[in-house]
Amino acid sequence: MVKTFLLPQVIDDGRLDAILKLISLAKSYSHEKKKLTLDWSKTKALSPAGYAIMSCVFDFLVEQKTETKNIKMSKKLLDIAVVSNLKNIQNFTSLPAPNINNTENPNLIVRGVEGGINTLFTERLDEKFSDKISEDILYAGKLIINELMQNSHDHSTAERYYMYAGLWNGEFHIGLLDMGITIPAKLEQKYTRQNDIEYLELSFEKGSSTRRQRTGGFGLYYFFEFLKENEGKLTLLSRNAQIRRYFKTRRSQKNILKYPLPGTWCFARFILGGK
Repeated sequence: MVKTFLLPQVIDDGRLDAILKLISLAKSYSHEKKKLTLDWSKTKALSPAGYAIMSCVFDFLVEQKTETKNIKMSKKLLDIAVVSNLKNIQNFTSLPAPNINNTENPNLIVRGVEGGINTLFTERLDEKFSDKISEDILYAGKLIINELMQNSHDHSTAERYYMYAGLWNGEFHIGLLDMGITIPAKLEQKYTRQNDIEYLELSFEKGSSTRRQRTGGFGLYYFFEFLKENEGKLTLLSRNAQIRRYFKTRRSQKNILKYPLPGTWCFARFILGGK
C-alpha cells in the first residue's frame, strides 16, 4: 500500500497540523511496512522555520526507516539542501550528521547541531543581521537562541537539534527544534498537572525545573519575557499540546494537538519596523 501525502503551499510555523500528521503517518507506516509518497506539487516556499521543520522530518523518516518517495518537486525547491536530501532519502540507511541540512543565504541561516551547544551561532547572527534589524531585536534574538540551546542540551537530552534565524515577510524569525524528551515528559517527573497544556504553561514560570540538586528553570521563562517585551509572537509545541502568544495584539491560543509531536519545537517572530 502506498499513501500519497500532499505537503502545504508554504511550510512554516503557522498551521502545523499537516506536518504533525506526516510525522504520525511516518511512524505508523514504518511499523506496517507501508510506503509513503510526499507530493510537493503545491509547495511554493519554506519559511525560515520551514527549513528546520523539514530537517526534523528528514531525520524522523530516516530514523524510522519509512520507505519514502518524493514527487513533483520544483527546481527552485531542489536548490534547498534539506529538500534535495529528502529527494535522495533512499540513499540514507542511517542518520547523517545534521549539518547536511545546513543552509545560508543573505536573509537566512539554518544550522544542525550534534552533541552540545553551538557558541558560534550568535556570532554569525551579528555578522548577518546587524545591519538589517534593530539592535534590540538582535539582542533579544541572541538571548532567546542561547536559552533554547541550553534548554535542549540540559533537558531534552536530544542528540541533535536544528536552529534557524531569518527575515520573512517583514518579520525576523528565530527558533530551535529538537526531537528529544518532551517538556511534559520531563516536568511530570517532579510536578503534577492535568494535561500537557498546563505543563507547557508551567515551563514559562520562572524557576520551574526538574533539577533536584540546583535551581534553574527550562530557560523558557526568558524566551517568553524577551518576546513579550518586544511585542513578538511565540509558538511552543511539545508532546500533545501547543501554546501560541501574540504579544502585540494580546491574543493567545492553547490547545491539545490532533497529532502528537515527539519532541519540542520553539518558534519566535519579531515584527520589524518598530512597535
